[in-house]
Amino acid sequence: MAREQSGICAEANLHCCYVLLNALDGHEHYVRLQLAKVPMLAERLSDQFSEAMLNVVVAIGQNYWPHLYPEHQPQPWPAFTDNLADLPVVAPDLLIQIRADRFDVIHIATQQIYHLLQQHVDLYEQVHAFRYLDGRNLTGFHDTPDNPKGKQRRLCALISNEPKSPMSAGSYVYMLRYQYDLQRWQQLTMPEQEAVMGRNKLDGQLLPSAQRQANSHADKTALENETGRKQILWQNMPVADIRSQGMISIGFSANAIDVPLWLATRLGHHTEAADLLLDYCQVEAGAAFFAPSINFLEEQAGSDLFK
Repeated sequence: MAREQSGICAEANLHCCYVLLNALDGHEHYVRLQLAKVPMLAERLSDQFSEAMLNVVVAIGQNYWPHLYPEHQPQPWPAFTDNLADLPVVAPDLLIQIRADRFDVIHIATQQIYHLLQQHVDLYEQVHAFRYLDGRNLTGFHDTPDNPKGKQRRLCALISNEPKSPMSAGSYVYMLRYQYDLQRWQQLTMPEQEAVMGRNKLDGQLLPSAQRQANSHADKTALENETGRKQILWQNMPVADIRSQGMISIGFSANAIDVPLWLATRLGHHTEAADLLLDYCQVEAGAAFFAPSINFLEEQAGSDLFK
């Protein structure tokens, strides 16, 4: 059975570092070798700092995957530019997500992982994020209250673990970056905010259907499909400084299409009405990746040695 990466189904942490990298041309062999070492490095640090609950995800960008692993292709990603023309798209080659309950442990892990890769990559961006008010986002509302729980997390986030499939225990990963207009948001009364969100601000419960607009945030972001199965596992964390306040949202899915369809619904591409919350926050950028299993990373590390 393939082993999934530790950070995909992990519970929420207090801190996160997102490291986005672009690989140097012609360094594919070395990148494969070094990526295979990351899960073992993370496991060693997790054992050393067990109270920190360290977990890591290594994901390969949709444009870089065919160059890095040309013989094993996941399900094709929908083109953001075709389906979501309003969404700016970025295409870094690699995403390393490092989460823990201790910021110093994240720093150590980030330094050691980057040391493995630094001769073969350029740093595109490094972003730090944090947990806010016990799991609320910067609007003050509970974040992802309908996120799948328990065993459901694995069912929606991971490809079925079939021994013959190289994609087993992998996950399609979408990174979305939001920017809030909190000055306008905070001018709303609590009832007005609740009408936008479709939820009670104190406990996150859905408002009665009669009190919700059809394009409330709760209704436009419902995770369930027509069979009632929840489709996406979200890991969202605020990013903020004095000048700007936003959020990085990482969606894990067992297939390539659910997140683009979910986002298209939010943007109003299938109906005339977009998510009301988008009047107060903007999707700044999106990027698509695939996070293979640990077994896949290890098996492909030396796959071209004898070619």
